[in-house]
Amino acid sequence: MEHEIYFKFILSFALILIFARIGGEVTERYLKQPAVVGELVAGIIISPFALGGFINDPVILNFATIQGGFVENGVDLQHFAPMEIISQIAVIILLFVAGLETDVRAFLRHGITGTLVAFGGVIVPFGLGYFAAMKFFPHLGMVAWLFMGATLTATSIGITVRILMDMKRLNTREGTIILVGAVVDDIIGLVILSVVVSMAETGELDVWGVVRTGLVGFGVWFALLMLGVYGHRYISRFILQPFKKSGTMPIIAIIFGLLIAYIVTLVDLHPVVGAYVAGLMFAAAAEKEEILEKTRPIMLFLAPFFFTYLGMQVDLGLVWSAIVPAVVLIVLAIIGKLVGCYIPARLAGRVPHAGGMIVGIGMVPRGEVGLIIAGVGLVAGAIDRELFGAAVAVSMVTTLITPAMLKPFFRKQRTTPPRRS
Repeated sequence: MEHEIYFKFILSFALILIFARIGGEVTERYLKQPAVVGELVAGIIISPFALGGFINDPVILNFATIQGGFVENGVDLQHFAPMEIISQIAVIILLFVAGLETDVRAFLRHGITGTLVAFGGVIVPFGLGYFAAMKFFPHLGMVAWLFMGATLTATSIGITVRILMDMKRLNTREGTIILVGAVVDDIIGLVILSVVVSMAETGELDVWGVVRTGLVGFGVWFALLMLGVYGHRYISRFILQPFKKSGTMPIIAIIFGLLIAYIVTLVDLHPVVGAYVAGLMFAAAAEKEEILEKTRPIMLFLAPFFFTYLGMQVDLGLVWSAIVPAVVLIVLAIIGKLVGCYIPARLAGRVPHAGGMIVGIGMVPRGEVGLIIAGVGLVAGAIDRELFGAAVAVSMVTTLITPAMLKPFFRKQRTTPPRRS
């Protein structure tokens, strides 16, 4: 019966939120780690590939993963993926709030350093991923090796933002450099992905298409940022002030955040990039604090769902089947970001050693972005399931270990006395 399916959706949604909260609480209270780690682990534990597999209910299992494709009681569930939609809305709200909390002037001040960090964090991991895939999977060919290189270039801005929020380091100099780098990284990653997908489909490289994608994507993002920086008075007067008396001003801000998240997808950018720049636009407005006060609880409600749902997509059996190349790729993924991001942060940003390490480690999580790139490669037939399993391992391990890697350097920053000029 159709109504029963929707009722089970409500149950699935509630259960994911419950386990997300339990995982986050346990991790924060007893392990002294950010809640995001516990939320991810909770998702892996209750996924259909682990404990969730004991639930003999195809409807709930379909809700639990992004891989549907069956008919239940006459209802086609292949294109009914409400959990995936909710998870995307959750991460959009997370990035919108992160943009609100960002110091816009600091964001612009560290723009060049963040951009150089992004390029370093793309070039080094891409080369390492390409040659490692060529070594372990010589039979798959150049397109597959390029896909693995693209997977290692990714930085999950959603994961990075949540970690920095949990550690209360979002508005530090290093945090701002990481955010700039993650945004630019996403744009560069989009260009690389478009190149690889084009080669997988046609066997040829469309140079003009690559240039167009990069220039248009960056141009639209930068134009929106400048609109917020220099047009914040008009945003306040025409968008926010008319709704101030009714108390719905923060809701209007979120709606505009969702619209901008959609607009950037028209130039093939990920919606989280649009959500973040939308947050930056409202961060320059005089009403910033009031919007932040009302939107932050919405983010705290939805964000754990995204991270637990992300963990539920991990098939540990698939990861285990490619354990040797996975371990090598994980090590290279970490080294690639550390080296590629540490050097420009130190040289261009003139941050101390601990700060450079924070920037490098903060760019390590691949999260859902790495999973998306690997998934595109699998669907396109460019990589096999073994290489896909290795890519999944890279995405999840780099995400899980980042908080523990960051903590010692944040602690060192607090204990190191400032240098005398």
